[in-house]
Amino acid sequence: MRAIPATVAILVAGWCATAGAVEPLTQPTGPIILTITGAIGQTNAPREARFDREMLERLGRSTIKTTTPWTDGVKTFNGVSLKAVLERVGAHGSQLNVSALNDYKVIIPVTDLQFEPLVAMEMDGHALTRQDKGPLWIVYPRDTYKTLLDPGYDDHWVWQTRRMDVQ
Repeated sequence: MRAIPATVAILVAGWCATAGAVEPLTQPTGPIILTITGAIGQTNAPREARFDREMLERLGRSTIKTTTPWTDGVKTFNGVSLKAVLERVGAHGSQLNVSALNDYKVIIPVTDLQFEPLVAMEMDGHALTRQDKGPLWIVYPRDTYKTLLDPGYDDHWVWQTRRMDVQ
């Protein structure tokens, strides 16, 4: 078992402490593109946090420029950091059970937050659609962290992300 870096351990502990201090989640007004369940402190539906695109965009924009195993050359991804999404719902757990629109499922350990993954909504300035791995794609800065070149991390790049269950 890998040791959890101190910053990640502090972040996980901080989720519990800050969950009650956050503004309540608003209701989505557009199509719901992400649902988060499990060990979370903020909801806007019974036992769920539901997000539309606008709600995710309000969490702040982040960018990753990187290569991927599925595209040619360096791509620019824009979206919101996975950390910001999890903080917003007051997540407290050690793993994310992530599922996609095509029912692909993978477990992402919270320790992956050390790599600053992105919940991407755009690639090269264009909104991601279902035809090109959207509307949400969990993206890692693989060119920044050489560890991420290990093919074992490729499974964590969940395109067409639709649900996260925090455990």
